[in-house]
Amino acid sequence: MKRFDSALALLLFIASFVLYVRTLAPSLLFDDSAEFQTIAYTLGIGHPTGYPVYVLLAKLFTVLPVGDIAYRVNLFSAFCAAVSVGTVFLILRKLGARYTAAVYGALVLALLPLLWKYASIAEVYAPAAACLALILLFVLQWKETSHPRWLFLAGLFGGLSLGIHTTVALSGLAILLYLALSTHQWADWRQASLGALAGVGIFLASFLFLDTINSSAGYYNAVVRPSLSVWGMTPTDFDSPLERLAFLYFPPQFKGQFFSVSSDEVKTRLTDFATESSWNLWLALLGFGSMFIPRKTSLARWREAALLIVAFLTFLTFAVTYNVFDFNSYYIPAMVVLVNFVGLGVNAILEVIALIPKIPQLVLSGIGILIVIAGIYPSLDTLTSQWEERTPPGLEDWESYSFQFPDERRLEAESVVNRLEENAIVFTDWEHVYDFYYVAHVLQGHIDTDFHETFPQDGVTQFADSAVAYIEANIDTRPIYFSERPSQLASRYKITRAGSGLFRIERK
Repeated sequence: MKRFDSALALLLFIASFVLYVRTLAPSLLFDDSAEFQTIAYTLGIGHPTGYPVYVLLAKLFTVLPVGDIAYRVNLFSAFCAAVSVGTVFLILRKLGARYTAAVYGALVLALLPLLWKYASIAEVYAPAAACLALILLFVLQWKETSHPRWLFLAGLFGGLSLGIHTTVALSGLAILLYLALSTHQWADWRQASLGALAGVGIFLASFLFLDTINSSAGYYNAVVRPSLSVWGMTPTDFDSPLERLAFLYFPPQFKGQFFSVSSDEVKTRLTDFATESSWNLWLALLGFGSMFIPRKTSLARWREAALLIVAFLTFLTFAVTYNVFDFNSYYIPAMVVLVNFVGLGVNAILEVIALIPKIPQLVLSGIGILIVIAGIYPSLDTLTSQWEERTPPGLEDWESYSFQFPDERRLEAESVVNRLEENAIVFTDWEHVYDFYYVAHVLQGHIDTDFHETFPQDGVTQFADSAVAYIEANIDTRPIYFSERPSQLASRYKITRAGSGLFRIERK
């Protein structure tokens, strides 16, 4: 890589990282984010698909001497999002884009509200974006240099992605096609395969490491074991690492959600995606078309066009057909690919202008800078307001709460946890379970206190038979509480009000 390219990529990384840190969530969040903030410190397995590689990488950030533990895990997202921005610049340079066009594509990604939002909280989507961008960069670097070691690195990150976010692995189809079109050398395929095997090996080792630790704050304990009967399972169905791995990567609670969106809903999602992409979509179409036109300095890049378009369509198809409420978060890998077409669209415009006889290079560079300014100008109001408010764009009211009142989640959890016995058991909802874990296990070190999701299967509000058995095994030795009145258990146990709105159950 050219030194100047690396320097500009570093500058873009720093600028976007500063922006994301400025709008970073200050402390403890809720739901999945609170889970990641907790298990990154306690080294627990997360909800499906477990995210073991993510947990170990985020753990490194928990030792930084800034903010609290929750803030440090948020910071990991900001770092990864900034890496993806700098990497997209390098990808565009590999694709032959001029500097201004490559900067434009990187800035479009940096200011993308969806990525910006997830760069500011503890989540897996920014690390997944960085992983995908690096895979694409390594593949293109291999094509440029013919050194198979770059394919090893691409395969390595592909394997590791299984422990970060499995959607990244969907890029494998596009990369296999690209390799089939670009090489017949056994050494290339061998290095790519060895890298993938190494990545999968590290992923599995990471899983086994966390599985052996078996953190009491992990998903196993918080959700699965007390409620195994909800999924028609017994303890013997969950007593080996292989069975637990299968549960995480083929989760029974998510059956029926893949490719189960109605055709009308798919059309609506595609329309909304195109609308949100606005006029950058036209630049992307122009950029895609330009890849089939030979240039003075290089041949047509139709193989690279195939790589990117297949990857984009794969990610987009998955996002619009996945039946979950936060499906739009799965647009992020598609956008990581799309912004490369956007940058190439700007480059195509500059290439046409460059055909003007005797146009000075300085003028051409100036026009490129003006295009960048014009393209980014509509985002300046948002950039200024979000910078002043210290919040990312696109937050719902319930999401902005943790930015406006950064101590509230912790204080609310403390108001409950501080009144509990150290060996207490609490059944609650997913929104609060990891706030309680964070306070009890991370802040207070009370690792004998357990918190469980009451109803872990969507649409099922019947208390699990295995959870009743779990209560029976512990009620004589440990105090057991519920955050909502457990009316289903009224015939079996005495229910009384306890502190902070909890309900305690005892034998009659």
